[in-house]
Amino acid sequence: MKNLLAVSFVTLALVGTEALVSERSQPEIYANKNICCPRQNGLSIDLNRGTFTGTLEGVSHPSFQAQSSANAKCSYMATLRANFQTLTKCLNDWHQDGCVSFPMCGRRMLRIDMFLGDDRKGYMFNVGDSPSNNGWGGDASDTENDAEIFGLYPTLFEFKSDLCHSMRTTWANSLLAPDVKRVTIFVANNYVKITNDKGFEAKDCNRCIFALSGQDPNDRANALYMAFNRVISGSYRSGTGVCNVNIRWECPGCDNDGN
Repeated sequence: MKNLLAVSFVTLALVGTEALVSERSQPEIYANKNICCPRQNGLSIDLNRGTFTGTLEGVSHPSFQAQSSANAKCSYMATLRANFQTLTKCLNDWHQDGCVSFPMCGRRMLRIDMFLGDDRKGYMFNVGDSPSNNGWGGDASDTENDAEIFGLYPTLFEFKSDLCHSMRTTWANSLLAPDVKRVTIFVANNYVKITNDKGFEAKDCNRCIFALSGQDPNDRANALYMAFNRVISGSYRSGTGVCNVNIRWECPGCDNDGN
């Protein structure tokens, strides 16, 4: 009887181990089941009034600056930063081609929804992993990890970091008024996805996009910087047209642009 029980326990253990290995070797199954993380409260920014509501773990409160020369609506400028959690070794082992493509809770994918007004011009937004990103792939040579996305009306630009010689991608008219009213950006380590409400979608998964998992020894916080109606490094490159912004942590593998 003892031998029979021992065999049974061993069989169960082997079956359980096999199931676990099977699940871990196929992380995309989780994404297909839409098993997403519990949705957190978000941060909402009003660039018509220069106010915000809500708080979000790991994300600073926005700093506002009025544009004295701008008479248009939605002309307040704002900057803030988000600190990402470093991926564990186990999670890194589950990467597919370097991207996280399965649900995983925590501060590992940020969703930025921007709602646009009718009056648009200039530098509408800038998202990057260097505090001195200023558009056009520049950051005063402060760091090699200086990838950025920015909108210079009516066009979207992506610049990879210095590690890829600031390689540029351009999406013309992806911010064009009055048809485009919302632009959404998903950011994770080495990953970005951009959509708008007119069916535009672009994805990039590359080691030269957004180093947000401990790659930079001088950035232990894994910081992502955001600027609206200006560039990150200063107001000398400014614009108008981003009226409201909603920010929340999203679940990798569940990066759709639905509500």
